[in-house]
Amino acid sequence: MSIVAPPVDVVPNTPDVLEWQEALDAEARTRLRELPEFEPIRAALAGRLRDFSVWPPTSSGGRWFQRVVMGGDQTALVVRETPTGTPRVLVDPDELTRQRGRPVSLDWFEPSPDGKLLAYAISEAGTEVWQASLLDVESGRALGASFPWNMAFNVAWLPDSSGFYFVCRDLSDGHHRTPIYRYDIASGVAQLEPVPEGGSFPVPIISRDGRHVVVRTGNAECKLEYLRDADGQWQPFLRDVPGRQQGVFVGDDFIAIVVDDDHPTGRVVRIPLASAADTTTWTELVAPSDDVLIMVDHVGGQLVLGFLRDAAGCLRVVSVDGTPVCDVAVPRDGTVSAFPMGAAHPSLPMFVSGTDEITFVYSTFHRSPSVHRFVPATGELEELAPPEIQIADLVVEHRRAGNVPYSIVRRADVTPGQPRPALIHGYGGFNLAWLPFYLGGYAPFVEAGGTFVLAHLRGGGEFGERWWREGRRERKQRTFDDLYAIAEDLIASGITTPAQLAVQGESNGGLLAGAAVVQRPDLWGAAVVDVPILDAAGLAADPVTYVVAREEYGDPLIPEEAAWLRTWSPVNNVRAGSAYPPTLFIVGQNDPRCPAWHARKLLRLMLDADPGADLLLRAHRDQGHGSTVPEVVVQRTAEWLAFIAHHTGLSV
Repeated sequence: MSIVAPPVDVVPNTPDVLEWQEALDAEARTRLRELPEFEPIRAALAGRLRDFSVWPPTSSGGRWFQRVVMGGDQTALVVRETPTGTPRVLVDPDELTRQRGRPVSLDWFEPSPDGKLLAYAISEAGTEVWQASLLDVESGRALGASFPWNMAFNVAWLPDSSGFYFVCRDLSDGHHRTPIYRYDIASGVAQLEPVPEGGSFPVPIISRDGRHVVVRTGNAECKLEYLRDADGQWQPFLRDVPGRQQGVFVGDDFIAIVVDDDHPTGRVVRIPLASAADTTTWTELVAPSDDVLIMVDHVGGQLVLGFLRDAAGCLRVVSVDGTPVCDVAVPRDGTVSAFPMGAAHPSLPMFVSGTDEITFVYSTFHRSPSVHRFVPATGELEELAPPEIQIADLVVEHRRAGNVPYSIVRRADVTPGQPRPALIHGYGGFNLAWLPFYLGGYAPFVEAGGTFVLAHLRGGGEFGERWWREGRRERKQRTFDDLYAIAEDLIASGITTPAQLAVQGESNGGLLAGAAVVQRPDLWGAAVVDVPILDAAGLAADPVTYVVAREEYGDPLIPEEAAWLRTWSPVNNVRAGSAYPPTLFIVGQNDPRCPAWHARKLLRLMLDADPGADLLLRAHRDQGHGSTVPEVVVQRTAEWLAFIAHHTGLSV
């Protein structure tokens, strides 16, 4: 590196630290874009990543709302009178970006049940400070209501469209609090709901008749904590019942997926509201199996289940008494989701529910997302939009390194016995399951003859509760050990060599890549550490990071837990005299979840330990935890993929 020595303390965002960071970024940007691999990869990616802007429509009041690319950079929110009718733009982030002079993203939207009103939120430059607004759908006119609060989640509308519940993110005193409010449309008044303090990330769930409200808390560990009774009082619901739960109201019952030690993949039960805490009154509707249950909803008089089988997405319909009706006929080798992403999680929907139908996107390694509509009452499955891209002549192999599953994707003509450049993508945390998904940004690597590897690591949610718990908190090191087992298996099998092998991950996957570089530098020819948390013992420095990460990793303010965090935290395990592989750190300056100082700190420590290390820091000034603009994503992806191709010897 040619940059002058860093400031003594690189954690605070002081002027001298930001000046140093900008100098590092300028050098990294120049070097990455001068790589001979950059321009061919950028050209190969151009236009392809718009396929990650494919969203399913949402039906409300006979109207259909959907995010679509309308010729601009980002997806606009449109409304149609039919699922495939002529779109009318309601919210255009590109226009808002031009007006405000800063990148604006559409973070969420929720139409009222009658389809006449729309609540939505935007944020600027990746800050995730959500600015919520209301508009009249028929006229497209913004209503006078404005919300000065930083909302934490989508609104939950009352069935008569007279108002909604919302959750506020309060960081006013340096702590993360999430009070619940109820907003009345007619009066324009929001009142604080007297919900007892419970777990983090509360989400109100309202019955379709409006009589009941339950609050679900938690991120990876969902819990149905409180129920609002007929008198408007909040009472404990399942907060003292072991395990985690989620589900939907059906009459005076709650149909829930319940996951506990005895049922680690989940089962579906009917829970009477009047006796919820008494588990002897529960009725099992769907028995536990090897299928990992993710979602249940009541649609068209039936129950629709979203689940994982062999780390792939599936959908099934059963009656309200649990009798099997049918499976939704999508191939079982891909991702089913309400989002254009290749993952499943207990707090994320696998499909969008309407009154009588569901919609979802489906993709595989070789097939970009397609949009589907399914009617449970008739079993009718309709493809609303076909995939834009299908990659021919790919081979997918499912392998194991001991007990750790992984998938490899390569061109059909690539000889398996001849070592080639390989790229492992991993996550392994927060009960998030990474599934077979459209290669997108990884496609140029595979098309040039490289091998893409999707790792299913402990800590993820691919195989149920036990798989997740085996890679979190005091067992977190097992996630990293699983990665090393896969890398060693690839090398022993002759698929690649250490000099040709790269590791890459984002967010918790960025932590994975950072730990891999520090703990096993001998395994990698290159590493990309994208929007990471790297100082696990320093989580409490940022309130958002702290509340998100402490349940998964451990609480650094508790001495016993701080001790195990230090055993694997990357910044605590840099060793003098180590020879580190070429490593690219990527951060967003406005990222509230994984602040940029984590990468600065590890880079500084690695340079002190190995002054000759080839370390780069790419710091994006107007971004947060990634970008929603396809062309920006193309440039960003082309940079890190060129870095990996260059250092693993892949000719593109």
